[in-house]
Amino acid sequence: MPSTKQLCKDDPQLCRGLNQDGWCQNQREIVVYKEFELKQSRTELGLYDALLAWEEYRDCIELAAHVEMKRLKIRQSQRVEGYIRAEQAINDYVKETATSSHPNLLWYHWSREGNKEAYAKFIALEQSGQLNTPELVLNIAAHYAEFDQERAIGYLLKALTMYQDEDDIDPNIFSKLTTLTYQVKDYRHSYVWALITQEKEAGVVDMSKLGDSGRLTIFEKKKAEEIADQILSQLGNGNFKPHRRYKFK
Repeated sequence: MPSTKQLCKDDPQLCRGLNQDGWCQNQREIVVYKEFELKQSRTELGLYDALLAWEEYRDCIELAAHVEMKRLKIRQSQRVEGYIRAEQAINDYVKETATSSHPNLLWYHWSREGNKEAYAKFIALEQSGQLNTPELVLNIAAHYAEFDQERAIGYLLKALTMYQDEDDIDPNIFSKLTTLTYQVKDYRHSYVWALITQEKEAGVVDMSKLGDSGRLTIFEKKKAEEIADQILSQLGNGNFKPHRRYKFK
């Protein structure tokens, strides 16, 4: 893959309106690559990836532009132009994909646009078992986390079985499992996932809420450590077997 500098030189339109200073460099590069990929092959998944890339860039450059305008009283600059370009690209792709039935785009239009028809179609895909990637499963888990924690936990556990490589696992899964099991007052399993979250450095965990609160016995904490080690081993070997409840006896 050519560098973004080379891509911009070969096709200036790819980088039109994007800032060229040091702000948001990673986000800008991803946008350029996604735009380049779309020009090679305009797929629905490619459009979804481009939407996410533009959102990341927009959110970053919006902050940069705001800081610049506040400090330097500049009303028009490359950063402001970058923000405008991002908004335009997002709006264009939203319109282009408005009637798509691709699962990722259905999720996007539901979660970003509040599209009820997209929501109904996405839920129908869930019910027919067609949400078959970790990202889609995590999306539906996030939805249920608001009102059905047990169902969300089930989807998070399912997502852990879908990764081919341990390094690809979204680390937020572990902290979310810690939180959701705590919310349903399943303190033993929350302690298990808190230990894994710590081991994976996947988030900040307040162990005092569990381990030092008297909610767990010494035996339960020791057993939780054994279960956490078992899960970590399975994840490392690629043979994770999900259990909602492990035996603590």
